[in-house]
Amino acid sequence: MASYAMCHTKLDMVLAELGYKPGNKPPRLSVYLTNSLEEGESDVRDLFMAQWLTREAREANTIKRQTPIMCVIGNPPYVGKSTNKGKWIMDLIDCYKKEPGGKVKLKERNPKWLNDDYVKFIRLAEHLIERTGEGVVGFITNHGYLDNSTFRGMRWHLLQSFDKIYVLDLHGNSKKKEISPDGKVDKNVFDIQQGVAILIGVKNRESKSPCQVFHAELWGERTKKYTSLREATLANHTWQELLPVAPKYDFIPRDYSLKSLYDAGFGLDEFMPINSNGIVTARDALTIDTDKQSLWLRVQEFSLMETEEARRKYALGKDVQDWTVSGAQRDVEEHLDISNVVPISYRLFDTRWTFYTGTSRGFICRPRHSVMAHYLPGQNLGLLASKGVKDAHYAHVFVTHNISEAIFLSGTTGSNAMNFPLYLYPDNEAASNERITNFDRKLFTKLKQLAKDKAHGEPDELAVFDYIYGVLHCQDYRDTYTEFLKTDFPRIPWPESSMKFWDISSKGGQLRELHLMAAAAVGEAPYPYTGDGDDIVDRAQLDKGRIWINVTQYFDNVPVEAWEFWIGGYQPAQKWLKDRRGYTLSLNDILHYQRILEVLSKTQKIMATIYI
Repeated sequence: MASYAMCHTKLDMVLAELGYKPGNKPPRLSVYLTNSLEEGESDVRDLFMAQWLTREAREANTIKRQTPIMCVIGNPPYVGKSTNKGKWIMDLIDCYKKEPGGKVKLKERNPKWLNDDYVKFIRLAEHLIERTGEGVVGFITNHGYLDNSTFRGMRWHLLQSFDKIYVLDLHGNSKKKEISPDGKVDKNVFDIQQGVAILIGVKNRESKSPCQVFHAELWGERTKKYTSLREATLANHTWQELLPVAPKYDFIPRDYSLKSLYDAGFGLDEFMPINSNGIVTARDALTIDTDKQSLWLRVQEFSLMETEEARRKYALGKDVQDWTVSGAQRDVEEHLDISNVVPISYRLFDTRWTFYTGTSRGFICRPRHSVMAHYLPGQNLGLLASKGVKDAHYAHVFVTHNISEAIFLSGTTGSNAMNFPLYLYPDNEAASNERITNFDRKLFTKLKQLAKDKAHGEPDELAVFDYIYGVLHCQDYRDTYTEFLKTDFPRIPWPESSMKFWDISSKGGQLRELHLMAAAAVGEAPYPYTGDGDDIVDRAQLDKGRIWINVTQYFDNVPVEAWEFWIGGYQPAQKWLKDRRGYTLSLNDILHYQRILEVLSKTQKIMATIYI
């Protein structure tokens, strides 16, 4: 949509089929070759080698600058890393980068998704209708803006510009693993992974009423959606009127009956204010390894190689904006010490090794050093949770002793693992007596007062951490507040009594020990590894209580609940094996996997006893 070209021969044939008979001088079809996201220039220089292109540009600019446009339709491109960064369009979308109300800068650490091309085209269409004073917009685009928290300023702005907004969510988001409400497969109307939606915005010149928002959705097979779309009109389709509520102004149905109760709790990000996304390496195959010594040898070799030789040997591909081979080598050379080889929580129950310097755009692309630095001087404990969830269900919480990777909890964009360290080390020094707790002082004091009783006294920071961990593993909490957990950091309810606090904290502590795989918590793992073979993983299949890793070897007596259990966007019992296809399991690997199965089995049982 950034540029247009029309084959006139084919167009003439289509018009002829429709009965159009041109005269001696048929009128010019008003289709122009131009970049819609660039402002119309007042003057266009002659392009002497292509006069037709000069005329095309001048006519397009005349349309842009002078012609009132009352109807904008199309299927704009969805490009997260947009190259359309001209001053005019970037200034135009600036209003979307403000909090609802349009005055305060959007309080998001990384609002990059607002730079997607489809967002710019929505803003362009809105601008054209604003300028004319009336009109209609009809777009089919990425559906991420409907409820993503980052887009709240955009949604608010659209509410100010239009009198009626119709949203038809076509779903089909395989990245979010969307499933139809009836449990059947949900397909996209296009051959893409990103879910889509139709947006229709209507502006009447005389209307002064608040904007009405209407929502509908289609699920299921592609052909079924096509049939519904062919038959649908604004008049005959079943629309549900929404009342978008501050501060998010979501364009999808929400059950707000529990919102006041949910909001009465404290936000996880408010209680533990120092937090960030997990690290992004840019090149996992180079920067991550299951073996510490293997990684150390590779790092040393990498630092000594010619840049292009390293690029070829490690299949590093082209440099990108935030990571270059030469920059990674320079960072390694400046910090070449085995002490910088540290454990990283890479995936669930999968701790690996990386070379960590804290240098942004160095060996690791985004090291998130302001948070991860607190895991280096001494022992620490961290909560991993998501800011909103794009997976089908909320299960996005875990625990760590290490720096962590961004997609630890889920590979779905928008469900990243944010890291909340319990302790902060001033100046990153290892003097444990100087470390401070990463809790808001006022909220921490209030929670301690509510939890204090004669039997237990006043809770310390670990008991409070465990209370939060226990709440986030309460299935009733997840089910009750699922709509709110999808859009922002969780809010934690204040305990209704000290007894309730200590009960939840105790169970949260049990889960914490389990998930850190403390030997005493895990105990014996009754899942014998059976069969003769080479121990190479070539499958991951459960059949009648047996998890087969190849045609002859399996783990026995495995409950289906452990096999199917979800944490975040992963089923750990399945993913751990799938990540090791073609790999020969060692004795330690076998013991570790047996313990994973036991952890998952016990986790489910403890979760069933937690009530808030």
